[in-house]
Amino acid sequence: MSKKNEAKFEMKKIANSEVKLEMKLSAKAFGEIIKKVANNLAKTTKIDGFRKGKVPFDVIKKAVGEDRLLQEGAEEAIKKYYVDYVMENKIEVIGQPKVEFKKIAFENDLEAEITVAILPEIVLSDKWKDDTAKINKKNNQKETKINNAEIQKELEVLASQRAKISTVDRDAQKTDQVQVDFEALKDNVALEGGSAKDHTLIIGEGKFIPGFEDNLIGMKSGEVKEFELTFPEDYHAKHLAGQRVIFKVVMKNVQQREVPELNDQFAKSVGKFKTLNEIKENIKKGLKEEKEKQLKQKLHMEILDKLIEKSQIEIPKVLIDIEIDKMNMELDGQLAQMGLDKNSYLKQVGITANKLENQWREKDAPKRVKAALILRHVSKENKLQPKSKDIQERVNQVMQHYQMMSQGKKNKDIDVQRIYNNIKNEMTNEMTLDYLIGIK
Repeated sequence: MSKKNEAKFEMKKIANSEVKLEMKLSAKAFGEIIKKVANNLAKTTKIDGFRKGKVPFDVIKKAVGEDRLLQEGAEEAIKKYYVDYVMENKIEVIGQPKVEFKKIAFENDLEAEITVAILPEIVLSDKWKDDTAKINKKNNQKETKINNAEIQKELEVLASQRAKISTVDRDAQKTDQVQVDFEALKDNVALEGGSAKDHTLIIGEGKFIPGFEDNLIGMKSGEVKEFELTFPEDYHAKHLAGQRVIFKVVMKNVQQREVPELNDQFAKSVGKFKTLNEIKENIKKGLKEEKEKQLKQKLHMEILDKLIEKSQIEIPKVLIDIEIDKMNMELDGQLAQMGLDKNSYLKQVGITANKLENQWREKDAPKRVKAALILRHVSKENKLQPKSKDIQERVNQVMQHYQMMSQGKKNKDIDVQRIYNNIKNEMTNEMTLDYLIGIK
């Protein structure tokens, strides 16, 4: 009996890009699977009077129980015939199926209902290419200009980074680099996230809350000072926003900064440059490339937003769940790079993990899923796929980075196939986005 005759499937579409597969497996095929399960159990089940693996079917059936044989047999049947059916019919399923057995008995057909999410159908508007062309035309008319003020600002940052620093025994002044211990108190209770030890800052850069740096002017090393300030209403740490607090500050060190003059001599000290004009040209080129990159990213988003707006996509819940898991991993990675604890961060921004996930579920996650599905649809329709050698080249770069980070030690946890697939998807998306901004 062929597999097609052994198992029959009827597929019905239901809501949210899910399908229900009604499976009916012949009694003969089901019986054979049950016997295989019994044989496997016989190899591991000790029964007096029989050698392992040599236990008759009726004996093992009695020993392990009919219910167990039927349940394990039914599960094996689903693994075998469901997977074969999905592969043969090229059904793009997502996540694990939900299985409900409707009829399960010895010497009877096995009947089951299998519910599973599938990749949704993507329906773009008839005029999506015209809409994309209009967006491209509008953005192509924008020029990327860099003015002298932007170049000067970058030059000053570069000079500031190369300032000569020396400890001085005098009052702190504007532009000095100082090291302080500070603590913020509300009703004589220290505020969480409102204190630090050996904190370094440059007076006048305005990187602290308004008034803090001004109060450091005139302090000497070893001096202690208290002053009252109000945190801005839009402060990123929500539990501190708008709070009027007392700061206790200890001045640990005062250092004078000598910023080099912006001239040809400075240019030579930077490295490969001979004149200040050469540095200016280099900065201009870098700023132009960065602005063009930002404009390109903005254009990508504008096109995708329009495609999402005009498309019809029914997103299965499982894809939203997967995306939220991905967003949590991204947030964890970003916080780890900044040396922040997730619970502390959530408290600072005034939100719980559940509320954040609910916000993502309502807006951000569906949008990201739709964008990914549209890119996948456009890439398949236009046969956009990177070359294997180009993918491998980028994989090698990533692997070299891992080796450098692990100082040459082998890391068994690195999943090379997963890295390859992720990079392939990433490069496919890049190609697709380039295709979209090239539509005229």
